[in-house]
Amino acid sequence: MASQRAPVPLSELDRHFLEAIRTPGSPENLAVQQLAGATLGPDTSTATALRTLVDVARKAVLNEVMVTGYAALAAAQTEEDHAHRRAARRRTAEVSRDS
Repeated sequence: MASQRAPVPLSELDRHFLEAIRTPGSPENLAVQQLAGATLGPDTSTATALRTLVDVARKAVLNEVMVTGYAALAAAQTEEDHAHRRAARRRTAEVSRDS
């Protein structure tokens, strides 16, 4: 997929945040480094900083989608489903023990 440039209006709060994530050692900088696995610094462009934040947000959203999906799947399980899985685990344990 081709890259697309999009104008992003930034508030004063946004600009301060971008400055904070590009300040080595700041809590914001350390958090982005931990979440994105990328080191931002004073020379990091605004575009790169925003791209990094989009990557962090995408990962967080996808993680939440998975957690919500797993919770819905677990909630939909019936007692019959649970009994089937217990029986399968028991059979696996018996086969392993007999080997």
